[in-house]
Amino acid sequence: MEYLVYRFFCFLGMHLPDWLSLFIGRAIAELRYFFCPGLRKIITENVRQVLIYRQQTEKIDFDETVLKKTVKGAYRNFGIYMVEFFQIPKWNKERVKKQVQVVNIHYLDQVLARSKGAIVLTGHLGNWELAGVVTSLLGYNLSAIALPFRNERIAMIFVRRRKLMGVNVILTGANPKEYLRAFRENSVIAILGDRLFTEKGVCVKFMGKDTYLPRGPATLAVKWKAGYLAGFLIREKKGKYMLVFDKPMEVPENQDQQKQVQSLVQQGARYLEKYILKYPEQWLNFSRMWDYKQEGFYDKN
Repeated sequence: MEYLVYRFFCFLGMHLPDWLSLFIGRAIAELRYFFCPGLRKIITENVRQVLIYRQQTEKIDFDETVLKKTVKGAYRNFGIYMVEFFQIPKWNKERVKKQVQVVNIHYLDQVLARSKGAIVLTGHLGNWELAGVVTSLLGYNLSAIALPFRNERIAMIFVRRRKLMGVNVILTGANPKEYLRAFRENSVIAILGDRLFTEKGVCVKFMGKDTYLPRGPATLAVKWKAGYLAGFLIREKKGKYMLVFDKPMEVPENQDQQKQVQSLVQQGARYLEKYILKYPEQWLNFSRMWDYKQEGFYDKN
């Protein structure tokens, strides 16, 4: 049944007018807001901490009305994100030129000039799926790290859509040869780094509080000596987007691997903060961020 729902929305995304697809996506997100109180509570607490930290660091005050508006904005942006995902086959180089402002792409080129590949740390911000598609359409060889789906047929929908646009997919837990091949081809590897999935995390300061972020992206950068930088695709007004990269992060010298990974994870947290604070209503991380005390989800070292 779930597979048929995905297939149905794939069909709608390709055949309905954009305005109608967006209307449906936003309506579904609105219903989810009202009828999933548990999820709404998690999102509200995540957003609250972002706004508290922004108040502390940037002196931007907020109240419960602003908090509620931002949370509702996150739901609406998730509805738009899903519509955009189902419309991915409509994208081409011409559409990228018309709708996407590319910012600081020279940072990515700078890293790739070393011929050791690049790891782009991204997050559940804006549209991470479309970020990979746009980067691929700009002519970069890109692989995306993805979690295996419980439903194999649904997984194939996501894999086919990515591959159709030139995005290679490496599943978590894949043979290390997959990564080796990507680095030898001087590829860009995009990895989500703003929430834990199955791996143990590293304790860092994030939005002013301790939490655990994935060690995987930083570990790959240290192990393979690949370039490491942050990149995001942010949604702007009237169907426009901004694909932005930031300065490459530095691996500290004369430290053991564990400390190098710790440093990169903390540096990555600063870049995640930078863009989430700018666009809190586009942060679509729907997992509890500051309660990773469950056994197995954190590294006590």
